[in-house]
Amino acid sequence: MPQETIISFDVNNGLAEVILKRPAQYNSFSYNLRAELTKALEQIEDDPNIRVTVIRGEGPGFCAGADLTETPGSSIPDQLEKEYKPIFQQIVDGKKLYIAAVHGSAAGIGAALALACDFLVMSEQSRLSLIFSNIGLIPDGGANWSLCTKLGYSKALEIIVQGEHINSEDCEKYGLANKVFKEEKFQEESLAWARELTERSPLAIVEAKRLLKLCQNNTYWDIFDAEAEAQGRLAKTEDFHNAVQAFFNKKKPVFLGK
Repeated sequence: MPQETIISFDVNNGLAEVILKRPAQYNSFSYNLRAELTKALEQIEDDPNIRVTVIRGEGPGFCAGADLTETPGSSIPDQLEKEYKPIFQQIVDGKKLYIAAVHGSAAGIGAALALACDFLVMSEQSRLSLIFSNIGLIPDGGANWSLCTKLGYSKALEIIVQGEHINSEDCEKYGLANKVFKEEKFQEESLAWARELTERSPLAIVEAKRLLKLCQNNTYWDIFDAEAEAQGRLAKTEDFHNAVQAFFNKKKPVFLGK
C-alpha cells in the first residue's frame, strides 16, 4: 500500500503529542494509520523520558472509526486481533498516562480508542458515537468492557442497543469524560492539564494503573494486600525519599522515576 504521512509525533518535557492526520477522512483508521500508531506507541513506551501522551485528531474530528473503504466485514476479526490489539495493549497495559483529547466526533473504534485511554477530555461540542447497532454490529476495541465498568450493565446496554451519540455534557455526567473544555481553548487547556500530569510520580502512576485494573476481578482484601506490596516497592525509591524531604522543606517534589 502507498505510504501516507498520517501520524505527527512530538515530545516536549515529558509530554508526547500524537496527532492522527487524515483530516479529509475524519482520521478514520486505515492500514497505514494502524501501523504508524502502533510504532509511535511502542516508541513512547520505550522512552523513559515520556510520562504523559495526548492523542488527538487533526481537522474537524477525533476519529471516525475504521476506514470502511478498505475494511470488508470478513476481515474485521483479523484486523482487531492483529492490527488494533497491539495499539490498545500499549495504552491499557502501558506504563504511561494516555489522554484522549476528543473534539468533533469519536465514532466506532475511534470511540473505543478514546475510552481505552486513561483519561478522556472533550470539547464542549464533541461527542462519542457508539452506533454499531445501526449497522447490525456491536462495539469492539474493548468498548463493551469500558462502557460496562464505567456505566454499569443497564446503562451500557441501553447505549449499545440504541446506537447512541453521547454529547460531552453527558459523557462528563456519566463519568466517561474527565473534563470538558471550552471549544475555543480546547487544545490549549488539554495540553495544560497534560503538562501538570507530567509532574506527578511516574512510578506511582504505573502501580495505580495496575491496581485499578485488578479491582475488576478481585476482592477488597486482594487489593489491600496488592497495595501493601506496591507501597513496599515505592517506599524504597529515590522519588519517595526525595518527595518526603521536599514535603518537610515545604517545597514542590520533583519526580525522576527512580
